[in-house]
Amino acid sequence: MNSFITLIIFTIPGLLAYFWIQLFGLTPTSKREGSEVVAISALLWIPIVLAVLVIYQLLAFSSHISVFHPPIDIPMVKKNWFLISNEINDLTKLSKSNWFILYYVASSLIISFYLSKFITGKGYKLLLEKINKVRKENGIAPLSEQTTVWNEMFLGNVGQIVEVSKIDSQDKFLVGSLLKVPRANEPSKDIVLEATDHWAKVIEYYNVRIENVFIDTTSGTIIKIYDRNEAIQAQDLYNQRVIDGSIS
Repeated sequence: MNSFITLIIFTIPGLLAYFWIQLFGLTPTSKREGSEVVAISALLWIPIVLAVLVIYQLLAFSSHISVFHPPIDIPMVKKNWFLISNEINDLTKLSKSNWFILYYVASSLIISFYLSKFITGKGYKLLLEKINKVRKENGIAPLSEQTTVWNEMFLGNVGQIVEVSKIDSQDKFLVGSLLKVPRANEPSKDIVLEATDHWAKVIEYYNVRIENVFIDTTSGTIIKIYDRNEAIQAQDLYNQRVIDGSIS
């Protein structure tokens, strides 16, 4: 039981933050080893636990002030909150309290969420800006805001019109609207296209500009990304011709 409590106290906050950061889109270029996850979680553990304990200490201090203390003994606000001193053993004493474990887990969940939101938003952009400044001074190309080429190309919240083929057989291709794509670290890059017949006819009748070309050098897959505005305009023209009967 003591090992379980220790696990909660010393690992849960950092792992929660690491979990949130991954979900918020800041993914590494490859799957991390266990030792790397432990090291990152340990670093994230520090600010979360500091915030959790500072809030707890303020609540504990308030619970000892008589003006805040209600006449009835309410479990979470009565005067027996343990005040933390400068000793690490105080955490061990607190870990024996069910109320503290409940508070610790709940507050760690909330604080890790908002810390991760800051890190993946303004925090990451600010750090990246400073890193790229140094890289430019050293004559090295700046880092992209996205951690992988796949993320940069396909994880934007926009429906893309694409053409998929293989390097050795580019005459055999499939055109469609990109509906589903995997996350960066998924082992296979399976995608879902919709309206393939429709978009194949649109592209056949109209010359839509190709905006970018993604090449998977490992599998030999080529994904051509059409300019979305031109593709939509071509679709409108195609639909009008179908209505007018000039295209069957």
